[in-house]
Amino acid sequence: MKKLAVVVVALLLVSLAFSINWKQFEGTTLRILANRHPWTNLIQEKITEFESLTGMRVIMEIFPEDQFRTKRTVELSSGVGDVDLFMIMPGQSGKQYYLEGWLYPVDDFINDPTLTDPSWDYNDFFAGVLSGGNFEGKQYCIPIQSETSLLAYRKDLFEKYGVKVPTTMEELEEAAKKLTIDEDGDGKADIYGITLRGKGAAATSQFVDFLYTFGGRWMNEMGEWALDEPAAIQAFEFYAKLLREYGPPGGTNIHWYESTSYFMQGKAAMIYDANVFKSLYEDPSKSKVAGKVGYATIPKGPGGYIKPHVSQWALAIYSGSKHPKAAWLFVQWATSKEMVLEGLMRGIPAPRRSAWESEKYKATDKNPDWTKATMESYAVGNPIWNPPVINVPEARDLIGNGIIVPAILGQDVKKAVESTLPQLNALLERERLMY
Repeated sequence: MKKLAVVVVALLLVSLAFSINWKQFEGTTLRILANRHPWTNLIQEKITEFESLTGMRVIMEIFPEDQFRTKRTVELSSGVGDVDLFMIMPGQSGKQYYLEGWLYPVDDFINDPTLTDPSWDYNDFFAGVLSGGNFEGKQYCIPIQSETSLLAYRKDLFEKYGVKVPTTMEELEEAAKKLTIDEDGDGKADIYGITLRGKGAAATSQFVDFLYTFGGRWMNEMGEWALDEPAAIQAFEFYAKLLREYGPPGGTNIHWYESTSYFMQGKAAMIYDANVFKSLYEDPSKSKVAGKVGYATIPKGPGGYIKPHVSQWALAIYSGSKHPKAAWLFVQWATSKEMVLEGLMRGIPAPRRSAWESEKYKATDKNPDWTKATMESYAVGNPIWNPPVINVPEARDLIGNGIIVPAILGQDVKKAVESTLPQLNALLERERLMY
């Protein structure tokens, strides 16, 4: 018994030696700017746990995506508002925010044993996902989820109407056409074949997968826009046709919220959008199609291959934060193995390898086709999600409003590209002069 007691005490001392003091910043208040997102729903539920653990208070302000991005930029550029942390998509805003000096490097925090518990395990994150928030060798953003896009479809409708899951773009259009259904015979569709994002800049975030899969690209090897290449024109035309002919009315006003709502309300047979939205589709309290959804990768393009994007949402500490070390404790807690696994269990794709390999997750995975399609997309995905410029929002606005919206409205795509390219070239020239 005496030996056992010694062993127990020794193990306790070892565990204590590897534990940080979570209350070292007790009494601090952290202010976080966040986007409305499934991950935010999870964290909101758990914040009281963090506050009990640390003795800190957290004020999390959540906004719809467009409003969030605007507010975040205004507050960080003005330096007012006492922001400590914010959500960020490094593939969209990371380079600009880095060059503006708004991001706080966290390497020293990661390597400080008084601030970071070894169990947090930096090396457990997918290296490719981490690299999205790394600029010139320093880590500025820690991923809260990794993201790609998938084709989600109504298994019951596919079975009822004898439609097979599309594996090519031709089959995707055929399925969308067949599943645009007028149930009451009034000449208007009651179920749309597919729903997609069509609202300006928002549309670019999903169109990019069609661009790549059709063999197109944002820019060529010379750093010049390649949107007038035949493959890009074909991708613009195809994406627009899907939404215009087989999608909900008012396609140019559809953002992710509207698109997922159509699908969750049973008004669309298919949706192509972020895999993170599985947590919405499968929530029976919000979705009429929960338990009826199947998942697949983007269908093959004309060249016979698939090329979705891989992106991430992350947490970053504001360079002007008055409490950067305290903010790091929140980042560490929110991106811990336990929290990431909890997110994955709710359908939020994990940026950590251990979560996907967890026996707990495997034993309760109700959508193995979602897991399979996600892993396949990660394996072949392109990390260059947005146009590779510094001012991503402006480029997305120009491409979304200048090319995709006209295409959805049935206008000539080549002419839309020709009229937009001078503005995109002017953007590149300004960036060369500014940075």
